[in-house]
Amino acid sequence: MRTDELIVALARAAHPVRPLPRPSLRLARWTAAIVPVTALAAVVIGLRADVSSAITEPAFIGIAVATLATALISAASVLVLSIPGAERSIVQRAVPLSMCGLWALALGVLLARGGDPLQRLLVWPLHWLCVIEITALGIVPALALFTMLRRAAPLRRYWSAALATLASVAIGAAATQFICPLDDPAHQLVGHVVPVAVLSVLGALAGSRYLGFYSRAEL
Repeated sequence: MRTDELIVALARAAHPVRPLPRPSLRLARWTAAIVPVTALAAVVIGLRADVSSAITEPAFIGIAVATLATALISAASVLVLSIPGAERSIVQRAVPLSMCGLWALALGVLLARGGDPLQRLLVWPLHWLCVIEITALGIVPALALFTMLRRAAPLRRYWSAALATLASVAIGAAATQFICPLDDPAHQLVGHVVPVAVLSVLGALAGSRYLGFYSRAEL
């Protein structure tokens, strides 16, 4: 096929392209849909018995806000990261990781204030039920966010998949805090933060293949 024939064939095969909404609007839509659904799922699973008194504790609210902020900042960053040209910005990757670090740091401070932090961590206070709940509660947010991302065909697939997973499982961790009856920061570091980090790495590996497959199929 000659070059001019190829150009004609490609022009005939082209379809109208609908521009994606700006990242802030997509983030608002994702948040408005996911937060109520996740909250409802937490209620269905069963809130902790002392939730009414727990929400009056500054430490509880502070950790919940840090966890939710990690989720929303990660979601915002990954939506911006999918814009052509924005993938070169290190800020969109550094900010959500820093927020996740602040979440862990806040728990570390609370752990140190409680005394004997190393010994409390060495017993590895991991409860698999929390891991299961974080994973399960993050599935719907992840499906919604990955669906939004694949339409943008992001170039930084590993980073996009990692941040999308971080946003989703952090939402799950925020909801799990209202289910889990253990406020010990040692447990929350080992049983909440570590699973979120591990799931984000696994999500980067699996999710990048999914996003890459979609991109190749579209091309």
